[in-house]
Amino acid sequence: MKEDSPGNSAEQEPTAQEARGLVEQAFLLGVGAAALTKDKMQSVIDDFVARGRLSDEDGRTMVAKLAERGREEVRTAISGLDRLLRGAYRDLGLGTKNDLEDIDFRLRQIEHRLYLLESREDRCTGDKAS
Repeated sequence: MKEDSPGNSAEQEPTAQEARGLVEQAFLLGVGAAALTKDKMQSVIDDFVARGRLSDEDGRTMVAKLAERGREEVRTAISGLDRLLRGAYRDLGLGTKNDLEDIDFRLRQIEHRLYLLESREDRCTGDKAS
């Protein structure tokens, strides 16, 4: 039996980018399945309307309700994915865009304070030299 080396391990952890790619692929497959389902439902409803089992208005209402339900499910899935990715980023020690903006703001404040201190020091040493 051949032992797996660390580089060839079948159970090797995916990188953050690979994990995100897998999640995106799974999500897109779900959206594709939802689109196929919507098309099939539209076809079934059109058939019911054509056979007189459902009025035209009821058919449009049903399609609209199904479409809204699908959009809500997509919003819920995106929200869940967002939470999942934020948790993964946090676990990996990666900062968010807001974290980076806060750090940038604080750095600019420190640079400004340093500039003010250096300017005051230059004025004070200039006064003593006169």
